[in-house]
Amino acid sequence: MEGLFNGGGTYQYNVFGGLTLGAGLKYSYFNINTFALNNAAIGGGLHMPAVYGKLGYERFTTDRVSFTPSVRVGYSMNISANDSCRIKLDGPYTVSSWFVEPQIEMVLLTEKASPNGFSLVVGYAFYGFEFGPEFICTDVIPNSVPEHYEGISRFFSIGFGYRYYLGRK
Repeated sequence: MEGLFNGGGTYQYNVFGGLTLGAGLKYSYFNINTFALNNAAIGGGLHMPAVYGKLGYERFTTDRVSFTPSVRVGYSMNISANDSCRIKLDGPYTVSSWFVEPQIEMVLLTEKASPNGFSLVVGYAFYGFEFGPEFICTDVIPNSVPEHYEGISRFFSIGFGYRYYLGRK
């Protein structure tokens, strides 16, 4: 699988002294890499819409720069929509799971005390399902042994974001 998109929106509130609580929606999409499947004629991908709660601590190091370590915990619906599942199941293979995603974010405000900020976000997500042959509706994953995909699913993400601080003038 190749990760193509991992994004969403969050509303978070500064509870006290930098401690933030929030909630949000996210969506991740992974494309099936046919080269990794020995050029098998399987097209499609894994859709992962989710809802989560977020706990973090935002610390401004200057008037324009902040760092926020946080963790998102939520529920995800994992939908594998591909050619072989359409034939075998007459639809996608679907499984739900929990997830935990620690993140670190660096926010740069556009101006001193500005409500607009741009960020760099690094995260590592752990999902409570095991990716296996059932996700591509086959008996085995070509060019792979079970040891390669046993255990919970996880992925590393790096990206950019936009933040708007409500109430800041």
